Amino acid sequence: MRGRDTTVTEEQQGPADQSGDADPASEDPTPNEPPSGATELLRDALVDDDDPRFPLWLPLPGIVAAAGWALYDASAGGGAFLETLLWPGAAIFAGTTLASWLGWQLDID
Repeated sequence: MRGRDTTVTEEQQGPADQSGDADPASEDPTPNEPPSGATELLRDALVDDDDPRFPLWLPLPGIVAAAGWALYDASAGGGAFLETLLWPGAAIFAGTTLASWLGWQLDID
């Protein structure tokens, strides 16, 4: 018969017995603790200060969506491209840019 290694690591034993002198209230809170309020949640979710708050590419989705809608309306509905680009194109641009900016700031993946 071959000899087997019977050493047991701490992971296999489980957590050590913590009964005794340790006061649970005196322990530091864990850094992975969820934020307590909505303000803290938003503050923690915002992008770091190292990242730009409004990168140059951010209006591009709004421009593409507004121009795409104006082109579609002009070709399919017989509307004027520039009139459609001004309204509702301006609202499409503003809404899409706002959604892109919030997604960028909140770092939504």
